[in-house]
Amino acid sequence: MTGLVVTGYASLDYPVGLSGQIGGDRTTLIDHRDPAAWPRIGGCPAYMALAVTREGGSVSPLTWIGTGAESDHFVGALRDAGADIGGIASLPSERTPTAILAYQADGTCACLFDPVFAGEETLTQAQRDLLAGADHLCISVGPPHLTREILACRKASARLYWVIKNDAHSFFPEICGELSSAADVIFCNEAERSLVAETPPETTIVETRGLRGIAVECEGQVQTLTIDPLAVRDTTGAGDTLAGGFIAAQMAGTMDALAATQAGLDAANKMLKQRQERQTS
Repeated sequence: MTGLVVTGYASLDYPVGLSGQIGGDRTTLIDHRDPAAWPRIGGCPAYMALAVTREGGSVSPLTWIGTGAESDHFVGALRDAGADIGGIASLPSERTPTAILAYQADGTCACLFDPVFAGEETLTQAQRDLLAGADHLCISVGPPHLTREILACRKASARLYWVIKNDAHSFFPEICGELSSAADVIFCNEAERSLVAETPPETTIVETRGLRGIAVECEGQVQTLTIDPLAVRDTTGAGDTLAGGFIAAQMAGTMDALAATQAGLDAANKMLKQRQERQTS
């Protein structure tokens, strides 16, 4: 296999824009609902898979869903996009992990998440085979009890990427230390940078800094990419799309970290511009 396997939680997302703030015992009006995103497949593996397939890359999201119609929608969307769905395992539930993303008038987002599975995830033989054959492996936020098993399945020559989320349940100190020492590339934002422990000098760290751009650090050198802010309310998945675009560039042979980061930024901007157009239509 010459593609990417990306592990983590799945989600079906229901994003809405609100005219005000959520409050108890009162109605808050929805002033925008994206017709192309109701529901929208979400979770780090899905966003990254979509970014890689857009660039013609081979990718297998490794995740867990239920067995009902919601799950069929999730699998179908990834299949239609060109992703390999062999790493998606089904657990016996009519529900699939789901998030309601309410973007409020003050710019904050209230997220209501139904995780469905409480540590019931296991690695299937098909998933183990994918991990063992992958030349590129990305670990994102997912079942913490499987992280070490996932790493143990990885072949020694595989390039390892780590997409951080500020989730202490999934990324506790011991596993952060292991991932920090093993990852070739780490993606994080400023708040998540504290989860990065000691890394080898050759590790690349891609750190998003909001309006101050993106810092790319490697071998003690830091380079910065500037960004052009977009007036988009729904930004969910932008960081994962950036990571997916970066990895797609490296899979295609672009090993210069700054150039790969620019490719990731271009992918995220393209996604956000599409949402901006639908937001104002």
